[in-house]
Amino acid sequence: LVARIADRAGTAVHAGVAAAGAAAVAEAAAQSADILEIVRITGREPGAYRITDVLLDYQLSRPGPARTHLAGLLGVLDGHPVLLETLRAYVASGFSRRRAAPLLHVHPNTVDYRLRRVAVLTGLDPTCPGDLPQLRAALVAHDFTPSRPAPGRAWRR
Repeated sequence: LVARIADRAGTAVHAGVAAAGAAAVAEAAAQSADILEIVRITGREPGAYRITDVLLDYQLSRPGPARTHLAGLLGVLDGHPVLLETLRAYVASGFSRRRAAPLLHVHPNTVDYRLRRVAVLTGLDPTCPGDLPQLRAALVAHDFTPSRPAPGRAWRR
């Protein structure tokens, strides 16, 4: 259905989907909206998404002390929007500096330089496999913290 709508509309379509019985339609509609927001903010490809497709990001986007702490890990980057944009592009490109560079319209060496700055400022190294899960989780939490600026286009693939 989403593919047919996209074809008729001539544009990419993203949809959040949740199944429910008649008594739970309002709850399912709210969950679908939450899923769609996650899909939009994290830059997933067009298509239909259920909660099982976004489980980790859904949980990371829920308010609570863990999200607050995770978001705080990247708080130092709030004054460096180019570094945040670079980090988003790096994550969206599957942690590939070569694929991130065209998203940012820069040379891969520039991506390397910016990622080194992220490591110095946050203490989390985007080039260290051990730091990647926490860094990605911190980015999702950061982008879902209401007081933070909305993410730019770099999350988008």
